[in-house]
Parts: sequence; structure tokens; C-alpha cells
Amino acid sequence: MRTGLRPLKKFSQNFLKDETYARRLVDSMKVQPEDVILEIGAGEGMLTRCLMQTEAARIIAVELDSRMLPWLEMRFGSDARFRLIANDFLKVDLPALVESEASGKKIRVVGNLPYAITSPILFSLLENRQLVQDVTVTVQKEVAERFVSSPGKKAYGIPSVLFQLYGDLALLFYIPRQAFEPVPKVESAVLQCRFLNASRFPIADVDVLRQLVKTGFGQRRKMLRNTISSLLGSPDGSVPIDLTLRPEQVSIQSWAELANFCVQKTGEG
Repeated sequence: MRTGLRPLKKFSQNFLKDETYARRLVDSMKVQPEDVILEIGAGEGMLTRCLMQTEAARIIAVELDSRMLPWLEMRFGSDARFRLIANDFLKVDLPALVESEASGKKIRVVGNLPYAITSPILFSLLENRQLVQDVTVTVQKEVAERFVSSPGKKAYGIPSVLFQLYGDLALLFYIPRQAFEPVPKVESAVLQCRFLNASRFPIADVDVLRQLVKTGFGQRRKMLRNTISSLLGSPDGSVPIDLTLRPEQVSIQSWAELANFCVQKTGEG
């Protein structure tokens, strides 16, 4: 069933219209009876319908487009497990929502994310990772490839380092453009991130790490000694990595060690 409503550019809407891919995405989550699932951008309810057919304990759909709200309530509102929130996901008080709906348990997040705000949404979830078990979302193909990329590859960058430091990531499968309405100019992919209980490597100050990574990849064709030297104070032979490397050549562990070195130098100062 479709609403017949026209997707709006202002919401960066591309409705997933092929149920085959929606079902495949939900199947990849291996939903359990105790799961509380938060869907970002329910739209016409294609993913919602597949989620409602699972044994999940609770399904919370966040939708900003007021045109969709009556449709979603009509289709799913009779099920006591379903709750619809009319809001922009980035304005939702996630800690309060998790406390009220999941009794402090971690939630699972799913969605067909608008291309225009994919990064803000994913980084918001990273900031709230202590509340989130995992994230399974459709994103632009190139975005998914950046998040899962490994050192030495062109796609390796800030998202690769920060997300892989805190989670296990996988690009599950690609979705052709024709599966969406309107047909986008880019291919899509399903990205999954299962957050770890602690960072993969010890981090003394995550803000220092972010600053280093952002500065380094801001001029990714230059050697680190030409971009991050000012952040290292007065580096000497004890710097834990070779500063003639370019940022895409530095492993996640090495970025962590470099950040910890900076914190140590600051403490000594």
C-alpha cells in the first residue's frame, strides 16, 4: 500500500518502494522478542510494516513529515507495540526516550536515512552509543563505503576511524536506485554498526582524538608533520607514529596512540 503522496525535496525524501529490500534489511537485524526498535523516518511505512511483522517488544517510529502521520497511525496504531513520534530525529531527547520506552535498556535503530542529513544522524547516534545496541540503515553507497573502509584505501577517513573505534561495521548489501521513489542519482547500501561496550583501543580524551583526525584528514594529501605538528606541542623521538605518513596510512590503533600521546604531553606541560 502506498500513500500516493509526492516525496518532498525539503525532507530529502526517497521512499523505499521495493519490499524485497525492506524485508532483507529487517531480516539482517535478527530481531528478538525483547527488542525495542527505533525507526528514523518511517515515511510511507515500508520498513515499519516489516518491523511490525517481527516479535519486537516495542517499535517507535519518528517521522517529521506531517502528511505521513495519519497514514502511519491508520496502518499501525492499533498495535499496542507501536508508537509514532512527530518530530525531527535530531531534536528527539534520546536519553529520555530510551529511559521511558526501554527502561534504560539499549535500543536498536533502523531507517532509510535522508541522504542530506545522513552524517549528522549517524554521528548523533555515535554520541549516544551507550544507549544504542546497533544501527542498521540505508545510506548512499559511497557513504557506507567510507564508514567501513580500512587504512590505505581512498575512502578511509574520519568516519572510518571514529566509528570503527567504537563499533563493528559492515556493508551488508547494495540497493539499486530503482528501488526508491523518486529514483535518486546515486546507489544506496545498507550499513550496519554494532556498538562495542568500550572503545576498541584505550582513549584518554576522545575530543583530542577527534581534533587530530579532523585536522589530519582536512589535508589528507599532506604528511602528518605538515598538518598536526601544532597539536603535538614539541614532539620528540617519543611520538608513537611516523609523521611522514599521510592520514589514510594511519591505523585506528595508531590514531588512538597519537591522541593519548598528546594528552600525556599536555599533562607533562
